[in-house]
Amino acid sequence: MNINVDSLNNGFSKDVEFNGNITLPESLVYHKDVYVQGKGTITNSYGKYTFKGNVVAKVTFNCNCCLKQFDEEISFNMLEVFSKDMTDDDEIWLFSSKDNIITLEEPIKTNILLNLPMKSLCSENCKGLCRICGHNLNDGDCGCDRDFIDPRFEKFLHLFNNKEV
Repeated sequence: MNINVDSLNNGFSKDVEFNGNITLPESLVYHKDVYVQGKGTITNSYGKYTFKGNVVAKVTFNCNCCLKQFDEEISFNMLEVFSKDMTDDDEIWLFSSKDNIITLEEPIKTNILLNLPMKSLCSENCKGLCRICGHNLNDGDCGCDRDFIDPRFEKFLHLFNNKEV
């Protein structure tokens, strides 16, 4: 995911393709190793290099309801600006001028984290885990009596219009 811009003259562009693994920060929601593929164009405009392209990341999640592992592809468009010179603009990524290689790894990590779903579910109708025994209800019923109402919360039943709980 490195782009050599040594021979990219002012006003010119070149097509870029990349793939590989990226390591994200540790989390309980997703696994840290992510496979990434991308395609785009990098353009030199007076020493500011603009990468514009599409990235697809294959992320392994843990379902928020049943804790089962599943893979999901996250696709997003990316527009990032790089410069060799220090700038006050927080939106511009700096890269080393001695080797003229732009590394896309950090911008890709940032974009993946920004595009992660708020809640990761293995399927839309995931039933989750039994609150009594912990059985995965997607695999079938466990036989536990889940209609039991905790006596500490029984007084709150009158707050609901529907008496069925």
